[in-house]
Amino acid sequence: MKKRLWGLIFVVLGVLVLLQVLGVYDFGFAFWPTVLLLLGIVILSESISFGLISWVTLGLGLWVGGIGLFGILSGAGITDISGGDIARFGWPLILVAVGLSILLGDRNLFFRKLFFRHGDHDTDKEAYSSLRHIGDLYHGRVPWTLDQDLEFFHGIGDVVIDFTTANVKPGNHRVYLKAGIGDVTIRVPDGVNVDINASVGVGELDVFGEQKSGIGGLSLKRKINAENAAASIEIEARMGLGDMQVLYMPAVPGVSN
Repeated sequence: MKKRLWGLIFVVLGVLVLLQVLGVYDFGFAFWPTVLLLLGIVILSESISFGLISWVTLGLGLWVGGIGLFGILSGAGITDISGGDIARFGWPLILVAVGLSILLGDRNLFFRKLFFRHGDHDTDKEAYSSLRHIGDLYHGRVPWTLDQDLEFFHGIGDVVIDFTTANVKPGNHRVYLKAGIGDVTIRVPDGVNVDINASVGVGELDVFGEQKSGIGGLSLKRKINAENAAASIEIEARMGLGDMQVLYMPAVPGVSN
């Protein structure tokens, strides 16, 4: 992960907390409950947006956000329930979320047709869908063939989608990626046309060398037409918290496009 942004945030936060703990200066502000509340909100928004319900991230968001919220409320004397109480008794919520995830599985992808921006997805073309709540995903570690549309829904963890190892068949191939928290890397071979629409809620975004970083929603669109290319890859990639990098680079030797 490119840690510059979050490294700076945590360094500043750590210094402020240390000054307050040492009694150098009392900011009169509860830092950690606020951070947990904001993190919970981010996780919740990513778990239920666009009609997709990720039960594990939903439970995790409620738990983490609840710890922060009740930490703030108890500190203000509004309630006797503390953030520690939520932390101790929140495990059943996570277990329920895991159970729902196992029971419902990929039924959460019922709404996946809503994700394609233009609404003209070729329903006669076979599409590959992947749903993973927690863990890392590496698609394209070994040579493979791209002859269908792809959909990836990922909760927490790093994601790598490597098209440089793919034999890209002629035609237009649509790729949709939605990730919650982590790092995303997308590698596109220079022998194909590419149309990319990428966005990050909080973190860093790098599309073909053009970079943005910060908080409040980052987006970049780029379109490249390769000479004499018979294949096109249309990518829509969205993530909530973390870094996203899209690279346009040579294909792996021995892979024809």
